[in-house]
Amino acid sequence: QHMLWMMDEYETLAGGRYPGVITGKPVGAGGSLGRTEATGFGAVYVLENLLKAENIDIKTTSASIQGFGNVGEYAAKLYTELGGKVICVSSYDQADKTAYTFRKKTGCDINELVGIKDSFGSIDKEKAGALGYEILSGDAWLCEEVDILIPAALENQITPEVFPNISKKVRVICEAANGPTTPDCDPLIEQRGIHMIPDFLANAGGVTCSYFEQVQCNMNYFWSRDEVLEKLNYAMVNAFSAVYELAKERGIYMRDAAYMISIDRVSKAIKQRGWI
Repeated sequence: QHMLWMMDEYETLAGGRYPGVITGKPVGAGGSLGRTEATGFGAVYVLENLLKAENIDIKTTSASIQGFGNVGEYAAKLYTELGGKVICVSSYDQADKTAYTFRKKTGCDINELVGIKDSFGSIDKEKAGALGYEILSGDAWLCEEVDILIPAALENQITPEVFPNISKKVRVICEAANGPTTPDCDPLIEQRGIHMIPDFLANAGGVTCSYFEQVQCNMNYFWSRDEVLEKLNYAMVNAFSAVYELAKERGIYMRDAAYMISIDRVSKAIKQRGWI
């Protein structure tokens, strides 16, 4: 509704109809199908393709996720649909202002957890316990014996101080959150040989789908959810492929490769405009 209010105000000031001026609108008022799940799904599209590139069967992998809001929930859903096993989910309890990790070593039932969470992503501890989940400290998600870590909540969670707690089994960190890893921890991750999917690649699904919303508004023609997600998958895989190939070609960390591509694209664009 807030998005619609801002669109209405802009149209009043500009004296015309401009539905594409702002995104994140409700579907019935110029929004896009697939926008809700776009960030979480986008992260898993990239993760899936990294695993394929490394000849790792996603069905043999396990993951630990921090956050069970919009991003964490949909990342967990798609990852498990593809055959992966989520061992634990960490979420923040709005009632007592404390984070908890919910673990089930045989694999979490994501739909079951969705059924006992509130609109903020807080999982009901009593109901989770009754369903057989172990309830651990909020930072326990980072220490699990899993193949993949998916931070999907807060910034500055993976630091040099906590890095020794990360299992030697971890092969991939997929940054679905913004800035979950501190810069001084990157050398440690690289040294251990963990594949890093950087945040501005992994969580670009949301802003990409916002772009799709703007395109649909400008065309005054709207796509089905399947069409949106197909286009999102295509965009995310293309972006990943460029980063992965450069990282392999140069023998560099994936975050560095992503920065190099980003800076190169901006540099070329401003040169073409004659700014430099």
